[in-house]
Amino acid sequence: MYRVAIITIGDELLNGQVVNTNVAEISELLTEIGALVVYHSTVGDNYHNLVQELDYSFSISDFVITTGGLGPTEDDITKQVIADYFNDNLRISDITLENIRVMVAEKNRQLNRVHYQQAEIPSKSIALINKVGSAPGIYINESGRKLIALPGVPAEMKYLMTNEVLPIIRKEISISNQDIIKYKTIITAGTYESHLAELIGSANEYPQGISLAYLPSAKGVRLRIGAVAKSFEIADTMIEDFERKISSSISQSIIGYGKDDLMAYISKLLFNSKLTVSVAESCTGGLLGAALTSVSGSSVYFAGGFQTYSNSSKINLLKIPEDIIDTYGAVSYETAILMAKNVKDILNTDIGIAITGIAGPNGGSDLKPVGTVYIGYSDKYDTDAKKFVFSKDRALNRDNSVTQALLILRDRIIKDENSRY
Repeated sequence: MYRVAIITIGDELLNGQVVNTNVAEISELLTEIGALVVYHSTVGDNYHNLVQELDYSFSISDFVITTGGLGPTEDDITKQVIADYFNDNLRISDITLENIRVMVAEKNRQLNRVHYQQAEIPSKSIALINKVGSAPGIYINESGRKLIALPGVPAEMKYLMTNEVLPIIRKEISISNQDIIKYKTIITAGTYESHLAELIGSANEYPQGISLAYLPSAKGVRLRIGAVAKSFEIADTMIEDFERKISSSISQSIIGYGKDDLMAYISKLLFNSKLTVSVAESCTGGLLGAALTSVSGSSVYFAGGFQTYSNSSKINLLKIPEDIIDTYGAVSYETAILMAKNVKDILNTDIGIAITGIAGPNGGSDLKPVGTVYIGYSDKYDTDAKKFVFSKDRALNRDNSVTQALLILRDRIIKDENSRY
């Protein structure tokens, strides 16, 4: 397979001042065209360390991509390191300088010394024109070592990756006549990783060239199918055959593919069913409402909701009888079902969903430990609630509560649909 190494450069990446999104973006784009990303590294603006990383990256890959350090200031050392590494000198790229000249003129400014420095690239390299910024990309192919250096600004990096780099890598893969690797991701929800693995079976039974990775999160498990083949056509066939085989046993858990997520799936169900929803939230503080409104056009199905964090707000806004809360507690089956029923009635929707729980890290007891959550549901067919006991982590408990509420909503919408026929 055609192997690519990625080096991201900058002190700000190492000390955490800037989140390194470039490496994920570049890796995803390369994977989509069949390249195998074999190495990621991040180095500061240090000459010696960057040279070491180049040495290692070239030793394990067919192609190296760097981002960062192409600016004109003293801490931007990447261009000089590359020039020295290839026994070269920096020179002004006329095409780059003209690109900068146009950008400067559009802002009614004049070229200065910094702009000329910005236009310098190693003489053995080819400038990759950056239409969204002043720093050029640099492509050098010398003595069998192939390198592309990109600016660190994410928008500029993505422009150059899409318009300049990917065509170069595609051509290199084609010339190399090496295998490609292709992936397809199945999105599941409502089933644990271990149960999915049991349903799918042992990796020893996978066809040759096929791999399967389990990528769990609070929202569900992504199943990433990989296929190594001589062409995309062959890989597609391999993936389709394997997907067909495993889908028969996990069909109830599948909610989408690729970058789909649970909310995208739920929104389609709601749009098609023409059902409306309202929510009453306590421990999640509006996260469920935010999820339901994250999709464009959600006003068609989402009427609104209440954030009833305190007992008094549950009593005053949702009309929960005070004796219910005194007797059973705010975190209880009885309170959850009334929250769901009453918000449905107050906002006149088809469905009401409620979440009440102890997110933590404080507030738990022996009977109701941190992570105890009740999720209520009410529609014209039924009013009920489910109890969950999650973890001791506040953020995770809130995320899990929203996910489980959406899964309950999914099941009830499907049940409603089936009852119509």
